[in-house]
Amino acid sequence: MPLLFPLLLLIQAAGGITVTDDLGRSVVLPDVPRRVVSLAPSITETLFALGAGDQIAGVTSYCTYPAEARKKPRVGGMVNPDLETIVDLRPDLVVMSVEGNIRDDLDRITAAGIPVYVSNPRSLEGVYRSILGLGVVTGRRERADTLVRSMRAGERRITAAMRMQREHTVLVIVSLQPLIVAGPGTFLDHLVVLAGGRNLAPPSASAYPQFSREAVVAGDPDMLFIMSDALGENDSPVSLYPEWEGLRAVRTGHVHRVDADIFSRPGPRAVEALTMLHSLMHQAGR
Repeated sequence: MPLLFPLLLLIQAAGGITVTDDLGRSVVLPDVPRRVVSLAPSITETLFALGAGDQIAGVTSYCTYPAEARKKPRVGGMVNPDLETIVDLRPDLVVMSVEGNIRDDLDRITAAGIPVYVSNPRSLEGVYRSILGLGVVTGRRERADTLVRSMRAGERRITAAMRMQREHTVLVIVSLQPLIVAGPGTFLDHLVVLAGGRNLAPPSASAYPQFSREAVVAGDPDMLFIMSDALGENDSPVSLYPEWEGLRAVRTGHVHRVDADIFSRPGPRAVEALTMLHSLMHQAGR
């Protein structure tokens, strides 16, 4: 059985907490924080899943799940949080994400004397580590252990099923105008591979590279997964790119609009996203 706290440094002595975040920074807290500001939707979801909702003092305008998150004070967007608002909320901890936040904001918040914990999950193991780390800093370690065990069990069910199923070629589209895909090394790419797919997006300097409509035709993927915030519920990408009518994914009915909130947030619903991807992919093999 894998260790629940791989490489997680935890010291609880003299009433204080010291934990190492995903940037390798030591975060020192005098006690369990009572007022936490979350600067990413995945972090907000995790805090609520850990039962730490009453400790959340503020969230971003993108933090919409669970419903209780909408009632929390807003501190701005992920890349432009308002420092004055954050300071006015008197947090004893701010939690940030490498994926959605920027280094300048980390520097500004720490310069204001507020401890910051940085999360950077790029895989399910990274999600588990993030959940466990947040469980430690919020005093919800037992709840975090339970949640991670449940998620690991769900992941094992999918990986066991993969032994008898063939690989499908996939593109994950996060924007149609401009056309942007999830590249190798991203969390979405990780989920695709775990679910039995091969991402057709080539290695790139950008995690989410711009792609050409012609490259999609040349790659002719078995299936397309398009984030819900890039495509309307009753819309088709063929209306934008008529030449895609001949794609294998279009001909076989495997253009799937998926919930961006679930698929793009590396948090407690990550295994749910993996399960949905696996189900959609392997309908094609029936």
